[in-house]
Amino acid sequence: MAKTIPPLQINLPISLPRLDLIRRITVALCLILFCHFCFAQHVPNPQEFVPIFNGKDLAGWHVSKTNHHGTMGNFFVEDGALVMKQYPYGQGGIILTDKKYRDFELSLEFKGYPGTNGGIFLRSSESGSAYQLELAGDGERGTGNLIGELLKTTANARIENLDEIWKKGDWNKFRVRFTGEIPKVSLWINGQKMWDAEAERNDLIGNETDGMIAFQLHWSATLQPVPGGRCCDFSWRPEASHQFRNIMIKELKPEEAMISSSSSLAPKNISPAANSVDIEFVRIEPGKMLVGKIEIECPSFPDTRDVPDESKWTENDFKLCLEMAERDSRPGFWVTMDEPYFIGKYEVTQGQWEEVMGFNPSVFNKEKVGEPTESYPVENVTWEMVQDFLKKLNSMDRIYSYRLPTEFEWEYAARAGNEELLSWSETRKTAWIQQADKGTTKPVGTKEPNPWELHDMLGNVWEWVDDYYNNEVFAGPVPPARGEIHVLKGGSITSDVTNTTYLFHGAGPGNRYDVGFRVVRQLR
Repeated sequence: MAKTIPPLQINLPISLPRLDLIRRITVALCLILFCHFCFAQHVPNPQEFVPIFNGKDLAGWHVSKTNHHGTMGNFFVEDGALVMKQYPYGQGGIILTDKKYRDFELSLEFKGYPGTNGGIFLRSSESGSAYQLELAGDGERGTGNLIGELLKTTANARIENLDEIWKKGDWNKFRVRFTGEIPKVSLWINGQKMWDAEAERNDLIGNETDGMIAFQLHWSATLQPVPGGRCCDFSWRPEASHQFRNIMIKELKPEEAMISSSSSLAPKNISPAANSVDIEFVRIEPGKMLVGKIEIECPSFPDTRDVPDESKWTENDFKLCLEMAERDSRPGFWVTMDEPYFIGKYEVTQGQWEEVMGFNPSVFNKEKVGEPTESYPVENVTWEMVQDFLKKLNSMDRIYSYRLPTEFEWEYAARAGNEELLSWSETRKTAWIQQADKGTTKPVGTKEPNPWELHDMLGNVWEWVDDYYNNEVFAGPVPPARGEIHVLKGGSITSDVTNTTYLFHGAGPGNRYDVGFRVVRQLR
């Protein structure tokens, strides 16, 4: 803050000649102006850093319901800090600023708990695709390293001497400078420079050059089977927390940089179809499925991992996990499909959308991708835009009518008779996800179909369905009759393999560049 300059006291004899009085007053005013100038040079600009967390509530922040890091985190404010916990145990999530930033310096204080994992996300998308600073417990191995799904900067962004400056069990100050279309990133912890890193390319989806600030609460994979067991069961101790306070940002003038170009796979020709806009359908036969089953498993005591003692689970941790598993596990419910129905074999493509609507809203268009994109899925469409598409498509066909699938129709088709979750290897065979190279969507049908010959039910783009979102991670037996947002299913190119599943449902709107749809056809 600017310092207040006290008024200069001038005591002059009454008998002084008038000219001498004027001279003295002039000198005094010059001194005042000079002193004010000197003080002003040392007063910091109060607009350099501005708070983006008020320490009272989560105003200006929101929790993602479409991200690939889990959607069940518990976020709240306590003693002026943003606190993050798992609820129910096993699933994490991310909380993001409502505003997007491009070039900036971020300043905050962090306090962790042994045996936890999370991150500070920079230029994050709604689904958590971002440049990530790892936060491993209370300054454990990995804290401060730059990581991410596709990043090439990690080799130059690792901390070797964290133990020398980290304050165990206390608040630690982070400062990050992030600039450039192809980012340059610098990190300070507790005032000490940790590293400088410069990317080889922009690794964000679609070469995005702005994004939100976000904090990640790591998931524990208790709901996700993997070959040979389960992954990451120990990545978060029950009842542990990550805390953030004094979160401030200074926006910087963008640097001049060139956006790296990207290429993609050659488009795949779509098979001829039985309607005027060449949409091919698959007949889905009646049947039933078990929906919403949650089976939380806890590892056995004692903790035999080769990790520091402070990171090992205690007997009380195991007890808490069992209590949470008993509290949060759900038996699920049966859903029956009484009648057959026809659902799109592929996601609606950019070519099909443009044929109906006369324009292409997609981010990953020909100019962006560098090749024809008629067979890429249409994206960057809201639920309302899809209704306009359906209205116009229905006006073009006198035999059939078209609509979005219900959530249960979509999930039944996506499961294709599977009662369990897909393994990671099976998911990679059928889904374009964030581990894939080149950060764009892909032509539909270029991955293996599911057992019922449906392509891209998982991955590529999130898909709108007709139901309203119920503010839960899983669908309920009866969909809400009304609401403000609709459900997204299936994950996208921003989704992790562990979260690309038909089990969860997300809430719109998602990212603008990874949300599309497929349609259901029925006789008029």
